[in-house]
Amino acid sequence: MAEKVFLPDSPPLKAWNLLILLATIWYAWTIPLFLVQHIGIPGWSYYVDQMLTGIFLLDILINFRTAFTHNGELTTRLDVIRSHYLRGQFPLDLVATVPWDFFCIYLGYHESAALLTLVRLLRIIRLPQLLRVNRSELLPSQGERLLGMIFWVLIITSWCACIWMMINVIPKDEDITTFIIKAYYWTVTTMASVGYGDITPTTNITRIYAMFVMLLGVALYAFIIGHISSVIVNVNVFRKKNMEKLEQLTAFMRQYEMPQKIQQDIFSFYRHYLLEHSAGGEELMRILPVKLSERINQHVNIYLLRRGPLFKKASEELLEALGKHLTAEMFLPGEEIIRIGDVGREMYILVHGVVAVTNDQGELLAKLRTKDVFGEIALLHDTVRMANIRAITACNTLKLDKKDFDEVMAAFPEFRKELKKIQSHRAMSQ
Repeated sequence: MAEKVFLPDSPPLKAWNLLILLATIWYAWTIPLFLVQHIGIPGWSYYVDQMLTGIFLLDILINFRTAFTHNGELTTRLDVIRSHYLRGQFPLDLVATVPWDFFCIYLGYHESAALLTLVRLLRIIRLPQLLRVNRSELLPSQGERLLGMIFWVLIITSWCACIWMMINVIPKDEDITTFIIKAYYWTVTTMASVGYGDITPTTNITRIYAMFVMLLGVALYAFIIGHISSVIVNVNVFRKKNMEKLEQLTAFMRQYEMPQKIQQDIFSFYRHYLLEHSAGGEELMRILPVKLSERINQHVNIYLLRRGPLFKKASEELLEALGKHLTAEMFLPGEEIIRIGDVGREMYILVHGVVAVTNDQGELLAKLRTKDVFGEIALLHDTVRMANIRAITACNTLKLDKKDFDEVMAAFPEFRKELKKIQSHRAMSQ
């Protein structure tokens, strides 16, 4: 029986990560507040803390079974997932989950217990990842950035209010709720530089702290304005057009009740398209002079051809001639590129994507990734393909046909002799 693996885009895992996000926000808000000893810690918070400890322990177990994406490929092998988590987020999650404060209380170190609760704030490091949980890869990240900004502004405000409560004493005629509200009120008015003077510092330490909060408020102003400006600027016309196309495509598929498999292929291609064009390389090539674009393509083709074992010692002139015959071809996930038993008449260079190499029993022999070369034996002689090669992700390739290869080789007889030696050596080693 196959062991369960959780897919990152599955609704149950998204719901679980939302729960972890809310628990992280709870700790970020309450832990500094509970460090203010003279306001007292409500008894029910201990039960909440124990429940959240159990949730975070369960989250560690779930992370050991959660697939992850690497180089555009979804990794679902449990041994790889576990190794990846152990070498990455696991140590931090473990330290932030263990209830060190309860251990201290059990051993009698009550004073150290309060400070050790701060260790749980390490969970905040996962916040950017958790904020991305409910965001589609096809949507812009501006909402995520705004949520992150709002979170940090509110948390910093809360922490500043907690420090104010630590350095001030509760008046005898005032209840704890009023004292906490006054702390947040003073923090907000001071950071916003609109203090009304109704709550004023009375000691040197509170005056120094008030100046610090004012300066922090100025820095937050600059941060917020710069962040919002960046968000507005980054919502560009190109991204809007892409989103409009996606919405039109979704409406079209719904109208004609497209099968789920076709929809998955379309969205897979669109993700691939966005990834390939996100750096703006295509836009750059369009505005460059034709001659310069040709030189860039020539350099890229030569660079990619040199990665093939047949062309490591080839001259620039030969590679330039071969590069002119390379043709682009794209394959969708699951599409066969090479099939066992077919007569090979072309070589492929994987420009972007991941492909699987399997035998006739379907067993995985290898995975090839960006810049790998395959099928080159077909250029030396007519041969039957000995392995299947299938696209795992959307793949961009450059194809070189044997006919074009032979045409170029006719002009380079010396290199043809070198290839015959390579062919003979391979035949002897088989």
